[in-house]
Amino acid sequence: MERKDTKDNVNVNTTSDTDISIAYQNKDIVSKLFGDQMKGKSLSLFGLKTKLKVVDIRPTNIPIVQARELRMDNLFELEDGSVAILDYESEYKEANFTKYGHYLMDVIDRYLKEGKHPDIHMMVLYTADIEQAKTELSRTACRIQVEASYMTGLPSEEWLKEAREGIADHAVTDELLMHLVLLPLTYKGEEKKQEAIRACVDLARQLPDKEQETFALAGILTFTDKIINDETKRYIKEVLGMTQVGKMLMDEGRQKGLQESQQKTAKNMLKRGNPPEEIAEILELPIETIKAWEKEFYAMV
Repeated sequence: MERKDTKDNVNVNTTSDTDISIAYQNKDIVSKLFGDQMKGKSLSLFGLKTKLKVVDIRPTNIPIVQARELRMDNLFELEDGSVAILDYESEYKEANFTKYGHYLMDVIDRYLKEGKHPDIHMMVLYTADIEQAKTELSRTACRIQVEASYMTGLPSEEWLKEAREGIADHAVTDELLMHLVLLPLTYKGEEKKQEAIRACVDLARQLPDKEQETFALAGILTFTDKIINDETKRYIKEVLGMTQVGKMLMDEGRQKGLQESQQKTAKNMLKRGNPPEEIAEILELPIETIKAWEKEFYAMV
């Protein structure tokens, strides 16, 4: 459906061609699905040296004016009051510490605005391709310390066998589910990783418990976006279309696509000098929304 305002020649699309590929294009959606399922679970499931459990999740996007948006993989609030930033890397670069620095400063700023001062963990999972990485960057003015977990050397085939047997026997534990999520990261080489992603998605589809299925599928999507190829993406698209996760992604993706389309239209009209009140009427949006976008637009000019 399309609505056209003849006075300003503005076209507003109220539907989009969004499909399941949005799972990889809009990681915030799958990260939230996965994070919600992580509540009450320990970070030790990632192979990290901590027993602390997740009690809540926070938004992972970091808006940077006049630059691209950075996004953490996960941001968890833990049971001891601390916060854990959890990223995964498929290659090591010292420049990653710059990215981690942005993450840390954003998280510190968020909590300062709330009057809070939590301790912060910077945690990184490294795929099997990385056997060792520098975990500290130190300068006179600052120090960034990473808590690392390496997927190299883990018993991939044993994990896969246990997952198959556990699902078949209806004996699925949190540990088994996390192994299913992380399994693609434990393989070296492109071909092995793609095979593992497909195998894990197929196994996740066999989980009779829908909450477990959601956790596994959202986790696999969250932790494979940096290693998946286009062919495997197409396969995932077909498989997800039949799942509850797929339906949730489609619904949220369409809504996000509509909002992005409206925001783009609003900014184009602001450039032409249309008043916010007129834009709000045409787009059928609250004037407060248009004024917020106006403020954001002029901050970036």
